[in-house]
Amino acid sequence: MRAERPKRKPRPPVPLPIGARLGAFDVRSVLGQGQYGFVYRVYDPETEAEYAVKEYLPPMLAVRDGERVVAPRTPDDAEPFALGLRFFVREGKLLSQLRHPSLVHVYGAWEENGTAYMAMDLVAGRNLHDTLLARWKSPRETTLRAMLDSLLGAIEVLHRAGLQHRDIAPQSIVIDPAGRPLLMDLGTPRRLAAARGETGPAGPRDGYAAIEMYGHVGGHKRGPWTDFYALGATLHYMITGKPPAPAPEREGTAAALHWGRSALLRHSLDFLAVVEWMLSPRPQDRPQSVAAVRAALAGHGLPERLRPRLGARLAVQLRRHRGWLWLGAGLLLVAVVAVSGHLLMTSELLPWRRPRG
Repeated sequence: MRAERPKRKPRPPVPLPIGARLGAFDVRSVLGQGQYGFVYRVYDPETEAEYAVKEYLPPMLAVRDGERVVAPRTPDDAEPFALGLRFFVREGKLLSQLRHPSLVHVYGAWEENGTAYMAMDLVAGRNLHDTLLARWKSPRETTLRAMLDSLLGAIEVLHRAGLQHRDIAPQSIVIDPAGRPLLMDLGTPRRLAAARGETGPAGPRDGYAAIEMYGHVGGHKRGPWTDFYALGATLHYMITGKPPAPAPEREGTAAALHWGRSALLRHSLDFLAVVEWMLSPRPQDRPQSVAAVRAALAGHGLPERLRPRLGARLAVQLRRHRGWLWLGAGLLLVAVVAVSGHLLMTSELLPWRRPRG
């Protein structure tokens, strides 16, 4: 029998030509390409301002038919492509109603060229992943808490609108020139696929995706707690330099993580316990709301199983102040030797110290 030839990867679609008219905008350049399609830098002649526009063009489902028009790859792709398209437009319109300093502002979405587009602010800066690669050590806890506070505010706005991000990771957080974190990648294929109850062609982002984001693992419902897992994994990356093990590998294990010496020296056990809570493998064991996370950060409502014990606190304090303890012990030893020598020299028992007649 003849061996079957391996299936070829679908040919990637091409972007819109530079200078093409797109709604009220002129395409100036291609900013990048992701699993959902292209991102363009565009110019609005009326306002004389630049924006970013995302094009819904998932390469596994669609191709560029000609110079501008987008079409499903095959007849079988038509239905999932159309479903994602409708969700993309509906979500873009909903996102345009949301406001938060750490949430990239979306202006809306519209259909054109057989597909859909989402316009948003053009954000300067680089993503958190690249920012951390340029550092030689993890941020301090005060910095992490400030960043977490901003991101929790953005996530709370999404959750109140009935949305979840579903793809929080260092690559989806941009640090602007002022040092403020901005939650990006709204409308990614992972969110579109999650809305359809499947993982989709993009697949879960290993290390950051909760167990319920894996289609082959059933019985777990997605919700706000899904975002908290991804946020906890992002904090884990910022603290240790790497994400936790993929969620399927952690399922059925204890929630406790093994922090390295550097993490224990630079961060409080209470803060690390909150991160562990967010990274609980089972959805029901995680915080269920932003309010619950904020309360835990303030020292209230953390599950008893994760509260640091007195012995652990003492052990960490000993490790943190080990240098000073050794110095103190050395000084104490020198003092003891000096006092002992002085007592020995002045003792009445010394042979050259005779009693007076």
